[in-house]
Amino acid sequence: MPAITGSAEDREQIRELYARYALYVDSSKFEDWVNCFTDDGVFESPSFGKHAGHEALRKFCASYKESWAGAQVRHMMVNVSFDVHGDHAHGTCNLIYFHIKNGKTELAAVGGYRDELRKVNGNWLFAHRQVYVDK
Repeated sequence: MPAITGSAEDREQIRELYARYALYVDSSKFEDWVNCFTDDGVFESPSFGKHAGHEALRKFCASYKESWAGAQVRHMMVNVSFDVHGDHAHGTCNLIYFHIKNGKTELAAVGGYRDELRKVNGNWLFAHRQVYVDK
């Protein structure tokens, strides 16, 4: 089994970042979601393209919200795993993504994230987050 890297505090902060990311986007707290990324942070999705920097991430949020077509979404990130190397980390997790509309819950996608994280001013943030969808 590989060694656990990073301090307990760093590891807890990264776990919390993963959770907040999902909670913020699912509750339309888009400015909080954007702030989960470094200033030059990149979000990359096979469905929505590549968006770099806070301004581009804000624009993505507007089009992403429209894609829900009135549905509620839920991101379930499980099997979170990461390696910490000083102020940088690499992580991954599985994604289970649901759409809920008119009382009906539908599994919309299964896949995951590949992540690069960076510690900035004492806070862990996503520097690059790439979504992949299983086919």
